[in-house]
Amino acid sequence: MALIWVILSIAIAGLVGGLLNAFFAAEGFILWRVDTLPDGRKIWQPGFMGNVVVGGVTAIVLAALYSPLGSVKLELAGSPRTTYDLTLAELAGAFLSGLGGARLLTQEVGRHYDNLAQQQARVALDSLARPASQQPTQRAE
Repeated sequence: MALIWVILSIAIAGLVGGLLNAFFAAEGFILWRVDTLPDGRKIWQPGFMGNVVVGGVTAIVLAALYSPLGSVKLELAGSPRTTYDLTLAELAGAFLSGLGGARLLTQEVGRHYDNLAQQQARVALDSLARPASQQPTQRAE
């Protein structure tokens, strides 16, 4: 069987797994939608198709990392005198590290904003807790 058909077979199995995951989820087969938050921001929710896509991609990545499929050499042609070997495992590892790195970066940015919000809340609470006589006064100029 050609490599592309092996990868497509694995992807289809993963897609079916994602579909079954959506079937057993509490939400069921909801379609994608855009929700509007009270502050006006919009959030896209992919619905069951998100499960299907994640299932397919995950199946390919895990098969490339943990099966003999990962040792298949992908020949990338550079200049006429050089070629670079890249295995599916290395490619899947790069994908997974990119996904994990993006998640870590998002968490770090969120942590930074949480710290700023806590500092601002502390300042606001401190100013509310002071008696009125200790509040700074504004002079009319």
